[in-house]
Amino acid sequence: MKKRLIVLGCWLASTALAQTGGGYLGPAVLSSGATGIGNRSGQQVDLRFYAGVQGIYNSSIQPVAVDSKGNLITINGLEGVSANLGLYGTHSWRTALLGVDYQGQYIAYNGNSAYDGVNQSLVLGYTLQESRRVSFSAQLIGGIFSNGLSGIGILAPTPPSITSNVVATPTTLLFDSRAYYLQGGLDVTLIESPRTSFTFGGQGFEVWRQSAYLVGMEGYNARGTVEHKLNKNTSVGFTYQRQHFDFPKVFGQADIDTGELFVGTNLGSRWQLTVRGGVFHAEVKGLQTVALNPVVAALLGTSVSTQAFYLQTFYPSGQISLTRKFKTASLNFSYAQMVIPGNGVYLTSKTDTGAAGYSYTGIRKVSLSVSGGYNTLTSLGQEIQPYRMINAGAGMTYTLPYSLHLTGRYDYIYQDIQSAVYKHTGYMATVGVTFSPGKVPLSLW
Repeated sequence: MKKRLIVLGCWLASTALAQTGGGYLGPAVLSSGATGIGNRSGQQVDLRFYAGVQGIYNSSIQPVAVDSKGNLITINGLEGVSANLGLYGTHSWRTALLGVDYQGQYIAYNGNSAYDGVNQSLVLGYTLQESRRVSFSAQLIGGIFSNGLSGIGILAPTPPSITSNVVATPTTLLFDSRAYYLQGGLDVTLIESPRTSFTFGGQGFEVWRQSAYLVGMEGYNARGTVEHKLNKNTSVGFTYQRQHFDFPKVFGQADIDTGELFVGTNLGSRWQLTVRGGVFHAEVKGLQTVALNPVVAALLGTSVSTQAFYLQTFYPSGQISLTRKFKTASLNFSYAQMVIPGNGVYLTSKTDTGAAGYSYTGIRKVSLSVSGGYNTLTSLGQEIQPYRMINAGAGMTYTLPYSLHLTGRYDYIYQDIQSAVYKHTGYMATVGVTFSPGKVPLSLW
């Protein structure tokens, strides 16, 4: 409850800030708040509403269930329809910037209503330049999802970093089961000089999972950053973060300390490069199953037992992000290694993530997006084999008369657990029509 109040307080703070107005020019590296939220093709766009209907074919669903022989139940493919509603874009005042990206979806499958439901995703950011020396950045992430390829949250709303998204990672789902997530935070930046700034802040976050077999999570972090601009194109600095994860359904928690040096630079007028590097220290507590020796097993009548464990470990951490901006398009590549609270089966884990994407919003009728990436999870403490996921997708919209847009998307996912029998492949395809008034093509992704 205490941590939920922390999140609520951060949300109320961002709401209060939103009433004061303004445009923002703050630290170029590691900034949070409205940075990047609601953008399309790497550019800020005006707020835009859309609503539509789509036909769906989904072969990716993996329920949390087994058959009479103890094998995982598989779904061969479901057809259905979905109704979609959304809002994205930015709005600026003289000293503030608001960014929003909301997607809502109701899915109804033919002949299998057990998998019908609502998916929602909201990313809201607000940045206020209170004075020449002080700025505030607030961010809220929340939503509901039950399937990694639902079309909601396929791409992370912000780049993978220790200052952004902790909870909304549907593409690391082993099982498709309803989950609710919420994350909120507030940062304060003190601008010491035109070149040097200090940022302090924190977040609270929580994930609730409907299935009794999957583990939820709650936690918080506190962080600080010092940044120095060497010139108009390059910034360097250091960031430190303390994270705490707690798993209410089981005995388990983790504390992670991460320290990283970073540099961000513009390579010419179009390319932007950010590099971070450092180390994280994790202290993990939990329960694990161990095999008993034959004598004790004969005495107790069981071959295994459960015991508590405590683990300390060090790993390198970091991120590389390279972005190319065009007039109406954006190309990006990224790689990150860090700690996350897992996916309901894997708890505290080291993750390696790589991604690439291209998005284009034309000035006439066409908008398109292509992306792909991979994700691995290596549990810190649990004696289970590493997990791997590979995904790829493409989407397009085409402008029709009367503010209508033809939309289509295809997504593919592959998941496996090394040295285990689990391998899962699926895809989802959608085609539909969406209503959205606007002067440029609709861009949903």
